[in-house]
Amino acid sequence: MSELNTEKVFLGSIFHDIGKFYQRAKDKNLKEKLISEYEYHIKQSNSYAPRHQEYGAYFYKNSKLPYSDDIEGVILNHHNPINLLSKLVKIADHISANERSQNESEEKIKNMKSILSIVSFEEKRNGKYRKISKLSDFEDLLEKEEENVENSYQKLWDEFERVIKSLSDEFNNKYKAIPPKIDSKFYEKIYYVLKEYTSNVPSAFYYSEPEISLFSHLSTTAAIAVSIFKELEEALQSGNESILENLNDKKILGIIKGDISGIQNFIYNVSQEHAVKKLRGRSFYLSYLLEIIARYILKSEGLSIANVLYNGGGHFYLLVPAKTIDRLEIYQKKIDEIMFNAHGIDLAVNLFGEKITPQELNEDIYGRISKKMEIKKYRKFSTLSYEKLFEIKNVSRNVCPYCKREMKNDECEFCESFAFLGERLVKSKSFKLEEYNKEINSIKTVNDIFKAFGFDIVFSDIVEKDSYAIDKENIDLTKCMFYIKSANYVLKDEEGKVADLEKIAQKSKGIKKWGVLRGDVDNLGRIFGEGLGKNPPISKKVYLSQEIEVFFGKFLEDLVKSKTPNCSVIYSGGDDFFILGPWSDLPVIAEVISDEFKRYSGYNPYISVTMSIEVSPAKKYPVFRVANVSGENLDKAKEYKRKNGKSKDALYFFGDIIGWEEFNEYSEKKLLMKQLIDKGVTKRFIYVLRNLFEEYISLNNGYFKVWRIYYYFSRLSERYKNARELIMELLNKIFVRR
Repeated sequence: MSELNTEKVFLGSIFHDIGKFYQRAKDKNLKEKLISEYEYHIKQSNSYAPRHQEYGAYFYKNSKLPYSDDIEGVILNHHNPINLLSKLVKIADHISANERSQNESEEKIKNMKSILSIVSFEEKRNGKYRKISKLSDFEDLLEKEEENVENSYQKLWDEFERVIKSLSDEFNNKYKAIPPKIDSKFYEKIYYVLKEYTSNVPSAFYYSEPEISLFSHLSTTAAIAVSIFKELEEALQSGNESILENLNDKKILGIIKGDISGIQNFIYNVSQEHAVKKLRGRSFYLSYLLEIIARYILKSEGLSIANVLYNGGGHFYLLVPAKTIDRLEIYQKKIDEIMFNAHGIDLAVNLFGEKITPQELNEDIYGRISKKMEIKKYRKFSTLSYEKLFEIKNVSRNVCPYCKREMKNDECEFCESFAFLGERLVKSKSFKLEEYNKEINSIKTVNDIFKAFGFDIVFSDIVEKDSYAIDKENIDLTKCMFYIKSANYVLKDEEGKVADLEKIAQKSKGIKKWGVLRGDVDNLGRIFGEGLGKNPPISKKVYLSQEIEVFFGKFLEDLVKSKTPNCSVIYSGGDDFFILGPWSDLPVIAEVISDEFKRYSGYNPYISVTMSIEVSPAKKYPVFRVANVSGENLDKAKEYKRKNGKSKDALYFFGDIIGWEEFNEYSEKKLLMKQLIDKGVTKRFIYVLRNLFEEYISLNNGYFKVWRIYYYFSRLSERYKNARELIMELLNKIFVRR
């Protein structure tokens, strides 16, 4: 075998089990070819038919992807290694799957379980199945497996092969005899193609439970293999295979968490002029700030895109070699300097990392690192000197009230750059992440921050093969890299520009006001810590992250666009979201999101979303105040408990909290009230009911004169005889027996 390098380790590990996908496509004509091609290997394993190793090796050999001979050999021999590379992949494979049993079925074809549907804090749940489809497609979960699942596999495989052929043609035309380095877009594209086509395909059927996606297993195997290789690179390059013995209890790996603090004050602290554009630009900036910082670390360490285990919701997790942890302070210092120059002490990105053993990957490593990160947050900018932190800036009185920079002609170039970014997101069709190697002496715009970390975001009016599509509909990976990671839908005005707050308010029914909807997944820490059973493999945790990520990063945007198109998604990614829209549309989309997330998770009682709606007192009221109040009320909704012990899974709206299971009941009462008003009944009855309710609450379960409500409704029905039945129906719904 030729010299070992990171590129071969990545390709060998991320394709090592691709044969499981190919094998299930059931190409009858291929079986005889494989028996002829790999007869020796099949007989050596005492098998009577080709295994996933042969299917995968044959695919890669004929794919025209780089290092064909080396990677074919790795795939063929990753269960019984014949050289250093295949041995490394075998080790990473076992760590990823937590030393799984090899007694898996080669022939049995199944759908994959939705991991959200099997999360449980108590009894084991059977869960529901996903259809064999692309990641960007979602249909209802299945109670049982598809009857003709082979056809679904064949259709998906054919499309996957078409995309791989396009990628290999591009590779051979562009790179020819010299394969690119690991940080090139070529390897990133391979990662995204596998993500799109193998995320709804099961990795294996251990004990008849296909609970881990093939992609999560492939990507974590690649992350582990690359990390081990880079940690032991010198010894491995010299051919020292013994160094790979007994690694399970050695601290050869590292986990890094990156976390943004100060998000709330930063994202909502904008002027009313072009507020929606600025909000959208700032939320995109926060998403891709972490993306670019993660890439900056990966590039510096010579690691792959697969080493990002998770990135969303204001934090990321990287799997790295243990020696990277020794350099963490260097990365933190650069981050501190750039962030301080850009935002002062208002916005910070903190890093925390630990050296770990492979065994610790299958423990609650996320929870452990997160707890220690909370302590680190109290030491923001600790790498900077006191002189730097407290230096006196000589500026004129004409200072921007939002970022404290000096303004020119009453305009802040830095704050306006976020509005420009928000506008580009609406007008452009794609963007690229390009390497930037020039020195940045001062930060004047948001782009300067990205450039300071070595990357530039370049927008385009066309979609290109190495760009990220902004519109997620009908994505074709032969024409783009992938799609934008966060939700991006916004309401546009007649000129195609981002609609401002006044235009949004005008779309409301009734009183013309805008509002905000905020929400996030309940008990997320507990879900990762307890919901997957004892010591789940790292690939299972990554699969769980991915299921949540794709709902809030893509499907939520689809829901807003189709159900409440007058709303704008300011932020949605990770496990939380922020939507701005006409106040009357927000309860509608809130219910849709709750219902659809329940459907998406197979109506698992342990999976829910709590939300809060806050309505602006006036059209030109500061966004940050409405957003902050909504955040405070979201915390209150999280504390909502019913008499049966159930908590969270609730909505805060108009000073009240209700559980989602109560929402239909309230909606029916609202509809009755609307019908009464439509029939000419005075609106005053609503205020009377409200006053009586407040009186009831103030008595705190004390004596309340129920007859007053009956008397009032009796008089109302006599006055409005045409609405008598509706009036009495509303009265009966108010006095429901509990």
